[in-house]
Amino acid sequence: MQAAIEGGIAPERIVVDPGLGFSKEAEHDLALLARLDRLRELGHPVLVAASRKRFLGRVLAGPEGAPPPARERDAATAAVSAIAAHQGAWAVRVHEVRATADAVRVAQAVTDAAGGHR
Repeated sequence: MQAAIEGGIAPERIVVDPGLGFSKEAEHDLALLARLDRLRELGHPVLVAASRKRFLGRVLAGPEGAPPPARERDAATAAVSAIAAHQGAWAVRVHEVRATADAVRVAQAVTDAAGGHR
C-alpha cells in the first residue's frame, strides 16, 4: 500500500485484496479468510475474490482427492462470500451473483436476529 501511495495513488482509492489462490496452499487461503479483521485494520476496504478458486476445490475434494470442477464450486463460493461479508468485507467478486447475494442476505438476517452482534 505504501508503494502505491508513494507512486501517486490517493489512499482513499486503495482496496485491499488478500490475493486468494495466488501462490498459496488452501490452508493459507482459509487462514486469510479467518482473519479478515486483520486486513480491515489497515483502514481500507477489503475485497474478497474467492469465486470458484482452486482452494475451494481442495476443501471440497472427495475421499479420492479429486476436486470438483470450478463450475461446481458456486455453493462454496456463496458460503465464503457470506462469511466475508459478515466479517466486514467491502465487496466480494463472484460468478453467480444471485446465489451469493441470497447467502449474504440470509447471513445478515441471522446477524440482525442476534441483535446485530458479529
